Amino acid sequence: MTEFLSEMRLLAGRADELPADAAAELYALYDNMAREAAAGILEIDPELRVELCDTRDKILERVIDVDVPVKKPSAGFGIYTPAVQGYRTWSNTELMKDKCMAGYTLAKEIGGRAVSFFGTKPADYPYLAQLPGMEMNYRDTSKDAAEDYRDYLMQNSERMDALILNGFNDKTRLFLGQYKKLRPNGKVYCGLDMNKASMEVSNLSDLEIQESFRRCDIVATSCRSLRDAFNRNPNVNFSCRWLPNGFYNSTDIPIVADATAKENVILTVGRIGSGQKNNTELLLAFATALEAMPGWSLRFVGAAEPAFQNSVNQLFTAYPHMRERIILTGAITDKAELYKEYARAKIFALTSGFEGGTPNVYAEALFHGCMFITSDIDAADDITDYGTLGAKYKLGDIDILASLLASCAGADRRAFEIHIPKALAYAKKYYDWNRNAKKLAYMMFGKDGAS
Repeated sequence: MTEFLSEMRLLAGRADELPADAAAELYALYDNMAREAAAGILEIDPELRVELCDTRDKILERVIDVDVPVKKPSAGFGIYTPAVQGYRTWSNTELMKDKCMAGYTLAKEIGGRAVSFFGTKPADYPYLAQLPGMEMNYRDTSKDAAEDYRDYLMQNSERMDALILNGFNDKTRLFLGQYKKLRPNGKVYCGLDMNKASMEVSNLSDLEIQESFRRCDIVATSCRSLRDAFNRNPNVNFSCRWLPNGFYNSTDIPIVADATAKENVILTVGRIGSGQKNNTELLLAFATALEAMPGWSLRFVGAAEPAFQNSVNQLFTAYPHMRERIILTGAITDKAELYKEYARAKIFALTSGFEGGTPNVYAEALFHGCMFITSDIDAADDITDYGTLGAKYKLGDIDILASLLASCAGADRRAFEIHIPKALAYAKKYYDWNRNAKKLAYMMFGKDGAS
């Protein structure tokens, strides 16, 4: 393993210069070595696997750039995405998140069928109208949910050529085991919805868990630090990939990333006031930096928890002049209105206590040319591109967050004329679901040998 890496480092470092066939061959070499390293992780330095898997993902970027043809399966290939974690049903908003986007965009890329299950009833899914070709199967809510999932699998397994899983809990693993008994050659992609803390408390040495991972063709996280943490863990028996949560514009609404459209706005989007999103920290930091940011406003987009709304109301009572500076819009499901929020914002702030990788809202903000301030979640370096697109702060340090807000507030139009092209180049390379679907297709099916 060490000898292979020593011999290949120079060539791998020049992957961006390789022609198509050479890039494909180099990728295949690294893919094989990464899989061997996963099988024999106890016999090698885990850092070697980290390097192998990181380099493999970098070479894949070149493979996609030079458009190496994918070995596409037969027409009508069925790609099924269940909401099996918790035996639950999909929400409308999840159709536009990585949970459903992975299967949908993969199906579009290879000419397959994208099927999500279960839904509640058709009227609950207005976003389906924006996703032509996505099929939604609905469950009989009068039946036991676990029984419904088992029955569905028994009745549809022959059409389920690929399974897209989200997370890896007990119910997910049980469903995977049942699927593999019926479709031993079925393809499986698992997107891990984990952070380092949850990874560290997971019993990854458990033989049943390891067997479940062996049943997956591809296992990925949405940020690089988590990918490396998995590959560094000697109890992990798979080679973890990096597949970020991307952006998919399902409308004909133009995406505006224009320095002249930017206003003095700090934006955050999500479940406002939830413990995970930690929005009170942003509220306090903005109040702290208020005098250093004349003319700036803070906009919270999303349904607000009552306790958070009460905190804001108390702030307004004590400081009435802040009513015009802090705005809670409520939930915005109309994409045109949501994109306007991103387009006008200069700063996108994330104060989350934790995320399962990269949050879905990040790619939306990135494609609209925002500058980023983020807590030191696992994906912080990905979000800021290691400081190129913004800054991170230590969670809980409100004074540092306030100073970063004030510092970014000094960015003028010229600064954004420089920032936006960098943000868009980064977005298009790593956070475009159309491009990421090409990566996933190549990971799962490999090169078309007929080319």
